Amino acid sequence: MRFNWNKILLFFILILSIGILYASNIKNNSRTIDNINISIKPKSNYFISNDSIRSLINNEFNFHKDSIYLSRIEKIIDSNTYVEKSEVYKTVGNQLEITVIQKEPIARIISSDSIFYLDKNSNFMSLSELQSVKVPVIFGYNEFSDLKFLTNISLMIKEDIFLNKNISQILIDAEQRISLKLKGFKTIIEIGDNKNLKNKIQNLNAFYNRAFTKNEIDKYKKLNLQFENQVVAVK
Repeated sequence: MRFNWNKILLFFILILSIGILYASNIKNNSRTIDNINISIKPKSNYFISNDSIRSLINNEFNFHKDSIYLSRIEKIIDSNTYVEKSEVYKTVGNQLEITVIQKEPIARIISSDSIFYLDKNSNFMSLSELQSVKVPVIFGYNEFSDLKFLTNISLMIKEDIFLNKNISQILIDAEQRISLKLKGFKTIIEIGDNKNLKNKIQNLNAFYNRAFTKNEIDKYKKLNLQFENQVVAVK
């Protein structure tokens, strides 16, 4: 019986490679974490600090890599009011990498008993000591308010050059109808409900441009956009 020494040698090399890889992995996992690198995005506005993130997770694990449950750490970080999503992973060395995506505030809500931000995904954010954002202020919010409607109108204000520059307040009345307040003017813009919201905003833009050109915008006490394809102006 003849042995195929090449196959036997290849088999032993494979077993040896697996053993080295396994031993290396055990050794790597037994090392302690020497450093935690935290990256917060976007970098222009910080609502939460690196130190705050460290304090969230310091008591959740010891610093041996084999005792770290990455999904648990992500869950803890994601529970923070300023965090939209986090990603945690280990490097081959002794470093833990944490990337944090912050929520994006689009309006500030002032209710009867608290003040907080509304983000682009209809979630709430606490006010931050690190950053204050210039966004429209919502008055009249309560448990019956339509968060999706408020999010849509706030996003339209953020993304529209005219609205972003000129709308300072979003007002909710007792029937949950929406009005807007022009910055620097007493003019109230009645939006009403969320039907045909895009058309209402287009009509507002067109009316405002004409009135601004004629220097007449401050003459109007109220602009009603609740009628289809028209703006009813009250002086």
